[in-house]
Amino acid sequence: MKILFLQKRILFPVDAGWKIRTLNVLKHLARWHEVTYLCNVQPDDEPFLNEMRASGVRLETVPWSETPRSSPRFYFQLAANLLSKYPFTASKDYDPALRRRAQTLLAEETYDLLICDFVQMARNAIGLPVRASVLFQHNVEAQIYERHAQNARGWLKRKFMGLQWQKMKRFEAEAGRQFDAVVAVSEADRQHYHDHYDWNHAHTIDTAVDTDYFQPNGTAETADRVLFIGSLDWIPNEDGLAYFVEQVWPLVRQERPQAVFEIVGRNPSRGVERLAGQPGVKLIGTVPDVRPHLAQATVVVVPLLVGGGTRIKIFEAMAMQKAVVSTSLGAEGLAVESGKHLVLADEPGEFADAVVRLLRDEAGRQAIASQAAQLVNQRYGAETIARQFEAICQQAALDK
Repeated sequence: MKILFLQKRILFPVDAGWKIRTLNVLKHLARWHEVTYLCNVQPDDEPFLNEMRASGVRLETVPWSETPRSSPRFYFQLAANLLSKYPFTASKDYDPALRRRAQTLLAEETYDLLICDFVQMARNAIGLPVRASVLFQHNVEAQIYERHAQNARGWLKRKFMGLQWQKMKRFEAEAGRQFDAVVAVSEADRQHYHDHYDWNHAHTIDTAVDTDYFQPNGTAETADRVLFIGSLDWIPNEDGLAYFVEQVWPLVRQERPQAVFEIVGRNPSRGVERLAGQPGVKLIGTVPDVRPHLAQATVVVVPLLVGGGTRIKIFEAMAMQKAVVSTSLGAEGLAVESGKHLVLADEPGEFADAVVRLLRDEAGRQAIASQAAQLVNQRYGAETIARQFEAICQQAALDK
């Protein structure tokens, strides 16, 4: 097949869960098919363009400039969005120049399929003249806003998130109907689309892990080292970290005063930076390779209270034979068993007890970590999941 793959950004550096998920699929699709990857780029993307091309795609780019979240212009855009029917992220990710470039490519060449990565990009894709189209949904986006509206700190933030929830619910439901197939990343997400949006064309793929890249490397654990890895400018991660540091970590330190909590991830927000002032909390921030930090960690935590889709970071930690403690929502959509592959805990005291127990019990920790690694290696290799994605794409093209 000849595929036009539409995204907002390039996938390098690979420093966010969505980039990992997309790349795990895309690099295999590019081996099996002819893929043109069309996206916006900013000046700081320039050093990574060759890496993007090396993934096997033909790269097409359109210049773009993102408004910094801390700038007055960003808050002006948030305020202006109150008058728009579109959710803020769908407005932010729409670029008429990008859509025009897609129209030109489709006019100049014959493509079998267009893949739109994330519903926020749908305005760039809907109505383009292509044989078949697929929407790749990493989350139920409206569900994320709903959970923010329920859990956000402060009346104003809850109100704004509630408005975004209603906008996204309408937009997501309608946008998804414009595609020939939708790819969901968990059965729970697919069922949500069916029940709430009446989508009968959504299909599920599993969460993929590059098991050649993420595997134990023989590095010894550092005693009492607790680790979080994730994008530090993503609001669900910020809120989860605040919950862990403020409500769970003091309970852990009562039992293990020598314990250190490392926070690793790109673009730490001001809120995350403030957390680093708490006893035993160490902000590492952006790193070129998360594997050394995973290798040294004793326990990996995923304390999410809001989110959607599935947590690739859990499977990456499991592939490196690490014991994970997560909230139930943090592991939502993953076919894992608490007490066997990881530990699920939803109350602060319960979460802290699980972390402390694993820090103390090396044999129990290693038993969970070993079973976790076995599960991921047997079922969730990237090429296996890419074949699932490919089958959905081929069927969408055949049906047209």
